[in-house]
Amino acid sequence: MSSRKQYRLDLDRIETSLRAVQGDFDALNEQLLMRREPLTDQIIANLLEGYAYVDQLLEDGVEVFSPQGLDHILELNHIVLCGEDERVRLEYGAHLLETRRRFADGIGEIASWYERKKHKSAIKRAAGVYVLLVSQPQLFLEGNHRTGALTASYILVQEGLPPFVLTPKNAVAYFNPSTLIKYRHKEKFLDRQYYLKKSRRVFQDFLEDTLDRRYRRSIRLD
Repeated sequence: MSSRKQYRLDLDRIETSLRAVQGDFDALNEQLLMRREPLTDQIIANLLEGYAYVDQLLEDGVEVFSPQGLDHILELNHIVLCGEDERVRLEYGAHLLETRRRFADGIGEIASWYERKKHKSAIKRAAGVYVLLVSQPQLFLEGNHRTGALTASYILVQEGLPPFVLTPKNAVAYFNPSTLIKYRHKEKFLDRQYYLKKSRRVFQDFLEDTLDRRYRRSIRLD
């Protein structure tokens, strides 16, 4: 009887890549449509906790887009903003409470879209969820790009593909389209029918060109 494989994240290599982006960030920022805040050690630490959380979801076989699993997307946002330190979360309690309200209002549309597209490829679904999460009205008060990247990574690795990981090579190609997506609005007809569909295709092509198997590891299940 042949053994099955479960795909997970290579967290050490992901950290190495994020640190490389951090080291090159001043030069990368000069190439962006809109300058971004530096990748601080705290941002990277929180992102790595987010990737570790995704890895745990994959190990546990959690279906994030089930009705019972959606709160894991909210938790990913809490992690990228505050990490897992309860003291920090208490300090930002009012912000997190408002974030939960916003999430409750917006997640239904994304979950419904995902359900309708379950027959599509993982890359198409990952790109679509990312665009819906980042475009206006954004799902969260802050941290939408980071939470979108982690959620997309979950979708990809669940189907055996590599996660999305920021690298010095792909950073400009990621940040510039993401900036444009941020200013498109799901409730505006032209944006919804043309620009957001175009953005999904662009982000899908980006993922197809940049996904790297070095950031994925396989585990044999007997």
